[in-house]
Amino acid sequence: MRVNMTLAALLAGVLAAAGATAVSAQGASVPGFAVVELFTSEGCSSCPPSDEVLARIVSDADKAGLPVYALEWHVDYWDYLGWKDPFDSRYATDRQYAYARALPSSVYTPQTVINGTIVPAYAGDWREVDSTARGLLGMRPAASVKLSVTPAGPALRVHVDTTGAPAGSVLLLAVVQGGLGATPTAGENAGRKLAHSNVVRAARVLPVSTTDAVIDVPAGLDGAQSRLIGLVQDERTMRVLGASQIDLRNVLPARLSGRVVDAKGHGAAHVVVQVCNGSVCVPVLTDSAGFFVMQAVAPGKYTFAVGASAPAREAALAPGQNLDLGLPLVVPHQGP
Repeated sequence: MRVNMTLAALLAGVLAAAGATAVSAQGASVPGFAVVELFTSEGCSSCPPSDEVLARIVSDADKAGLPVYALEWHVDYWDYLGWKDPFDSRYATDRQYAYARALPSSVYTPQTVINGTIVPAYAGDWREVDSTARGLLGMRPAASVKLSVTPAGPALRVHVDTTGAPAGSVLLLAVVQGGLGATPTAGENAGRKLAHSNVVRAARVLPVSTTDAVIDVPAGLDGAQSRLIGLVQDERTMRVLGASQIDLRNVLPARLSGRVVDAKGHGAAHVVVQVCNGSVCVPVLTDSAGFFVMQAVAPGKYTFAVGASAPAREAALAPGQNLDLGLPLVVPHQGP
């Protein structure tokens, strides 16, 4: 168990108002949109190039301010090869099979589906994926989706305003996170460093008439690298009719965590860590395993120290970031 300390009343600039502030998004000024869905797996040796393509699609769209919304779905049917993909879900596999029935198409990885109807010949071909997505931006969507989000404890309260959605449509809400990765120790990618962008961490499918919904915030979600995507889809043809997204950077409060160990590397229980933001310092107590967690922390530069003689550790926290210090702090040696 980890100790949770709320700094709202202690550190200047804490995001105390975040819970009362809604962030909204209405899409960019170009008439169309593109939803790029990649079905991938850490257990698939041919998938990493396609993961890189999706990351480039996301980066380019962000820089240009284009309404291109990417979702990286990790399927679970390659887990039997020896590596359990930490981001996989049964729903991702079911969704890919739904596309296979509707398009129709085969089921394989990597596979990219754009706006629910177009499957590029190779998901690892950046030029084809990019040109296909950009080619859809001039087409006026059949439906519009507007989102607003308010934090609700360990969840997000989402208000949805859709227009033009025909009968037989559904609403998909998905929390996606970038900056993720792993180095599998088994399977086809054993020893290979993998990087991911816009991994789907949570998803809900709801009736298109839904105006208010709650979606859980996944454990460990880094708000600084996360977004909420909402899309309206024809349930029978799987065509995506409209979409929008919200950056969660300024919605979710930041979080800091770390660990304190003794000289032998064992967790140091009930040790005081001095956490300072400028001239304001707060004592934080570790739990029985040496861990500490601070919730609702304002962005800025922080120092961490254990005891007056120990060197301080520095860290910079961005809005919405979920930052772990990585290397543990070490309790200074006591006695002769």
